[in-house]
Amino acid sequence: MWDEKRVGIVREVSSSAVTVMVDPEITTLSKKIGAKIYHIGQIGTYVLIPVGQLLVLGIVAEFKKGDVYEGDKMTQRYLMDVTLIGSLKKGKFESGVSVLPTVDMVVYLLEDKDLRAAFSTYQKFNFSVGQLSLFESERAYLDPNKFFGKHLAVLGSSGAGKSCTVSSLLQKVVTLPDANIVILDIHNEYKSAFPEGSQHFDIAALELPYWLMNFEEMVELFVDAHDENATAIISTLQDQVHVGKKAKNPRLASMITVDTPVFFDINEVRAKFQFLDTERISGGTGGSREGPHNGKYTRFLMRLNSMLNDPRYAFMFKPQVCTDSESAKGLLTMIFGLDGKSNVTIMDMSGIPFDVVNTIVALVSRIAFDFNFWNPNRRDLPILLVLEEAHNYLSLNSRGSTAARLAVERIAKEGRKYGVSVMIVSQRPSEISETILSQCNNFVILRLLNPVDQAYIRRLVPETFSGLEAVISTMRQGEAIIVGDSAPMPLRIQIDAPNPPPARADIFFYDKWKQKAVSTNADDVMERWWNQHKA
Repeated sequence: MWDEKRVGIVREVSSSAVTVMVDPEITTLSKKIGAKIYHIGQIGTYVLIPVGQLLVLGIVAEFKKGDVYEGDKMTQRYLMDVTLIGSLKKGKFESGVSVLPTVDMVVYLLEDKDLRAAFSTYQKFNFSVGQLSLFESERAYLDPNKFFGKHLAVLGSSGAGKSCTVSSLLQKVVTLPDANIVILDIHNEYKSAFPEGSQHFDIAALELPYWLMNFEEMVELFVDAHDENATAIISTLQDQVHVGKKAKNPRLASMITVDTPVFFDINEVRAKFQFLDTERISGGTGGSREGPHNGKYTRFLMRLNSMLNDPRYAFMFKPQVCTDSESAKGLLTMIFGLDGKSNVTIMDMSGIPFDVVNTIVALVSRIAFDFNFWNPNRRDLPILLVLEEAHNYLSLNSRGSTAARLAVERIAKEGRKYGVSVMIVSQRPSEISETILSQCNNFVILRLLNPVDQAYIRRLVPETFSGLEAVISTMRQGEAIIVGDSAPMPLRIQIDAPNPPPARADIFFYDKWKQKAVSTNADDVMERWWNQHKA
C-alpha cells in the first residue's frame, strides 16, 4: 500500500523545509489509490515522510522542473519544495517537527485517511467550517476554543467573501445557549444573516451617552490637537468633568475619577467654558479688563457647540433615557445580552458621521473590556467583538484619531485574561496596527490582491503558511486559508455558505444599466439628506 503512495525522495534538507525529487516513472503527475485520483505537485497538497516512529507531514509550497545529476549525466526532474509543518504519531497530529528527514528518505502522498487522522483530535468539538479545497470529500475541523478565544483576523480583498465568511463562522456558534457576540457593523450587512437570536440597533437611534466616554476619548473628540490653547483646554476640561461627575453622584463622590462612567451634564461644562472665555475682571481704576482665559476657548466652544447642536450626534449628546448614572446598568445589560434575549448584538453604524466612528468603536471596545475587568464572573461571560472594516479606525494613521486603536490594542494584549476577544475584519491588513494583528493567533485569509498586503501577511503568520502563500491571489470567492492555533495545520478551505446570507453591498452596474431604471426623485433624496433619514 505504501508503494502505491510513493512520489519521490528527499534531495535537500533545511531547518524547516525539504526539496523532493519526484520519481522518474511518474509522468502524469497523478496517482490512483483505491478509487481516488491524487494529484502530485499541487500547491497546498500534503506529503508524508516516515522518520523512525514518526510520519513527518509537509505541505507543497513550490513545484518546478530542475536539472539534476544522475550518475555522470545531467537530466531534468520534477522537484517539490515542501514546508515541514508537523508530524503524525500513533494517529495523532502534533505541530512542529522535532526530528528532521534526511537526504534520500522516501516521500509519500497523504491519503484521505491520513488526513482524517490529523483531524481526529479536533473532531471531538464538532466545529467544522467547510470543505478542504483539495480533498473535497473531507471536512475541515477546528478547535473552537482556540479559534474564538485567541483573537482572530478575517482578511481579504473587496469581493473575496469576508462578510459571508464572518456570517458563516458566527452562525455555527450563535445558537449556543450563552454565546455573546457584539458586531460593529459599518455597512448594515449582518441583520439579515441573524434573523433569530439577535438584536439589531441603529446606533443613530440607540443612546450611547457622552458620559460613558473616558477622558482620553473626550479629549480626542472635543479638542483640536492643533489649537494653540489645547493644553489649557484639556486642563480645564479635566477639572470641570471631574467636578461635574462628583456633583451629580454624591454617593460615589469620594471614589470618582475623571474616567468613572457616571453621569455629568455636558451643558454645565460648556457654560463654564463660555463664562471663562468671556470673563471680565475688575480693573485697578474701577473699570474691568479681560480675564486670564478670555478668548482662549473660543475655537473649542465652536467645535463643542457644533457637535451638541448637530442632530447626527443626538444619540450621544441628547439622551432621553440615559440621563443618570443608573441608566448605564440597563444599557450594558442590553448591549451584552445579559437579559438572555439575544446571543448576537448588531450595532449598525452605517448612519453615523464617519468622524465619530472612531469614538464609538473606542467606547464599545473599552466598555466591553472594562465591564469584564470588574466582572467577578468574567470566565462565564466571554465576549467576542467583531470589528468590520477595521482598517478605517485601527490604523496608525486614522486621521489623527487614536482612541479606537489604543482601546483595541489593549484588548489584543490583555483581553483574553478577562474574557474579551476580537475578530478583526479588513480588506487592507497592511494599514492595521501591527500590535493588534501580531496578537491574533488565528488567521482566515481570503483572496488578497494587493502585494503590500500579501507581504504584510507573510510577516505576521507562522512560517508554515509559506506552503500556501502563493495561492492567496488566485483563490475563489469564499475560499480561505486558515492558519493558527485552532487548526492542526495550514488549511485551504471552501468556507460553508452562510444561511441566511448577509445583505449584499455590491451593486451590479451593468445589470442595472440594462434594466429600466427605478425612478429616482431628487426632491425625495434631498429631503432625506436634509432630515438625515437613511434609506
